[in-house]
Amino acid sequence: MAECKKCGVRITDDTDRCPFCRCVLEDDGTKGENVYPDVENKVKVWRHIRRIVLFLSICAMIGMLIALYMGADIFNWTVVVGLILLYVNVTIYMTITERIGYMFKTMFLTLTVVFILIGIDYFTGYRRWSYDYTLPAALIFLNFSCVLLMLINRRNWQSYISLQIFNILFGVVLMILLQLDIIRQPVMVLIAGAASIVIFAGTMIFGGRRAADELKRRFFI
Repeated sequence: MAECKKCGVRITDDTDRCPFCRCVLEDDGTKGENVYPDVENKVKVWRHIRRIVLFLSICAMIGMLIALYMGADIFNWTVVVGLILLYVNVTIYMTITERIGYMFKTMFLTLTVVFILIGIDYFTGYRRWSYDYTLPAALIFLNFSCVLLMLINRRNWQSYISLQIFNILFGVVLMILLQLDIIRQPVMVLIAGAASIVIFAGTMIFGGRRAADELKRRFFI
C-alpha cells in the first residue's frame, strides 16, 4: 500500500503519484483500503462555525436595538456594528462555498468592504477617508490579488484577464472621482491606475496568442 507523506492519502492500487498533490507515493509493502482525507467533515465544521457566528450576530444586533429603543444614543454605532457583522458573515459564507470561483470571491468581498467602510465613514462623522484611501487601496489590492491568482493558477492564467479589465475600469472611475474632487489624494489613485494598465499590458504582451484568444472569447474583440 502506497502513502503520500504530504496529504496522508493511502492508495492500494498501482498508482505511483498522489491524486491530490501529484507527489510520488511511498510503498510500505502492505495492503489495505484506500483512505482519503475527510473533506466533508471539515466543511461541516465550517458550516457549524458559520451558524454560531450568525446566531451571535443576531443576538448582538437585537441587544443594540433594545438599547436603542430604551433611549441609548447609539444609532450610528448600531449601523456600524451591523455593517461589520454583515461583512463577517458574508466572508465566512463566501469562504466555505465551492460554487463561486476565487476571482468572483475576491471582487465581491473587496467591493463589499469598500461599501461598508464608506458607510462607517458616513456614520462616524464623514471625514472622507473612505474615498481618499479606501477606494484606491481596494484597487491596489485587486491588482495584487490578480497577479497572485495568476501565479497560483498558472495553467489557466488567461482567465483573469477579465479581472484586469475590471481593474482598469475601476481606475477610470477613480480618476473621474479625482477630477470631481470627491477623492482628494491623487498619489494612490495614480499608482493604482498605473498598476492596472501595466499588469494588463504585460499580460497581453507576454501572454501572446493565449491572451488574445481569451480576449476574443470573452469580449468578442
